[in-house]
Amino acid sequence: MKEVFSIRSLFQVPDGTLVEPFLNSKDEKSQIPFDLLEDYSIAAGVIQAKTSSRIQVMPSGTRVTFVRTGSLRIKMKAEFDVEPYDLELTADQAVVTAPGTLLQLINDTLESCHVLYIVSPAYLVLLNDDHVVYDDSIILGEDWDNVTCVRWNSQELQIARHEAYIELAAKKVRKS
Repeated sequence: MKEVFSIRSLFQVPDGTLVEPFLNSKDEKSQIPFDLLEDYSIAAGVIQAKTSSRIQVMPSGTRVTFVRTGSLRIKMKAEFDVEPYDLELTADQAVVTAPGTLLQLINDTLESCHVLYIVSPAYLVLLNDDHVVYDDSIILGEDWDNVTCVRWNSQELQIARHEAYIELAAKKVRKS
């Protein structure tokens, strides 16, 4: 493919951070053929100074958060962890978040933190007139004290993701 991809314009996503899915064939605005990058996607993100994302979970995806510049505290809680734990990252460091792990991105510093998100399988979000029909991430809130053990029906989520995948593929075919 004779094309250079770059980070252009970031926009706010439901977790409160800024994102640009510049290498995601499952993004309907992407010019990348729908079936080219099946196994992963890469997005750029910014966590602004003195802000935190909302707590979220990706039931069926693994996410790598790589810090490009700045510092970031990541709070996570896997299914069998008694309490959430924090990991501190600086530039050129990364963490892996397994499927089903609760996650919050926290920037306690006075500078924005620039990150890359590598997600497998490719991150999928389906919009219909700016209304979210399906999103691989589930937003749980902002306060760890109020986040209870989240349960979801794995089969129902797989069906919903499959239906969104088919609809998004059809949309991209119609656009090309």
